[in-house]
Amino acid sequence: MTKNQFRTDSERFLEAIKGNYKDSTFNEKRRKLSYYSDVLFKLYTDGKISSCNPKTLTKEDIAAYVAFRRATGKKDSTIRKDLSMIGELLTFVGNDAMDLYKVVYGNKRPKSYNGRLDPLPDEVIEKVYALARSTDSWKVMEGCMAIILGCAAGLRPQEARQLYASDVHHLEEEPYIHVRHVKGEDSWGRHRSVPLNDGVSDIVEKYMGMRLEKMRGRGVVSDAMFPPLRSKKEFVSQQSMSRFKMDVARIIGSDFVLKDGRRAYGQRMLDRGVPIEYVSYCMGHDSVETTQKYYASYRDKSVLSEVHEILRRGSKT
Repeated sequence: MTKNQFRTDSERFLEAIKGNYKDSTFNEKRRKLSYYSDVLFKLYTDGKISSCNPKTLTKEDIAAYVAFRRATGKKDSTIRKDLSMIGELLTFVGNDAMDLYKVVYGNKRPKSYNGRLDPLPDEVIEKVYALARSTDSWKVMEGCMAIILGCAAGLRPQEARQLYASDVHHLEEEPYIHVRHVKGEDSWGRHRSVPLNDGVSDIVEKYMGMRLEKMRGRGVVSDAMFPPLRSKKEFVSQQSMSRFKMDVARIIGSDFVLKDGRRAYGQRMLDRGVPIEYVSYCMGHDSVETTQKYYASYRDKSVLSEVHEILRRGSKT
């Protein structure tokens, strides 16, 4: 049987970088490289690329990989992440094919990309809140909470997945959540405390009660906001978080991803007049420029209206 050299070199690469990343980040890199090795090996054995050896992969092989991923419905944003990690491995083995690919084929954004994606609409958010207050189903409630942590606290899905229940201070006079596991945790990311908006403390309290009851019934002891009930891991998987959301989306008749709730959090904060510097901190952005680029579209419209109002007042004096 033909040797999968991509997998062999991936293991050498992973061994070299081990210790530079938190375990969860390192394991995610291992999982993704294992997936890429399987895809490239299949493309090679099917005769669609010339090699699956990282040292001899060509720019044409990379282009064939990209075409395959697009044909299977993967978004360009996902493919760019693929290429970034594959590029790290190619650099490690001394292959400049990824740089050549970008020069020849380009690294363009998809035509529909405009820098901003739509936030979860207000009417959908209200349907989620109403469903959470009325449901008796743990499965549905878990899905609602996965969405609410984005809408009302601005948590990334990964941050919500690794949230501790003891860090949710929903019964305080000014309710807030302390986020420990953040994006960029090993480099620029910092712990942060964020306000819990939209008056959802009653929903969180209901969830906490259902969570304790569910854990007692399963004999599980966990501080995870989303406790793994069928494994001994500290947190549920990211796939589980998306699965939690699916039942809620089906019930309320909307199609969205968890990150849409986080986008709504940032947009609604800006629309309510919260200074962009505060919004940037609450969202865990590394700079205000990130907040401006991805969340300030509606704010632009309100600034325009305010400027016209100032000009109107000035013309009357």
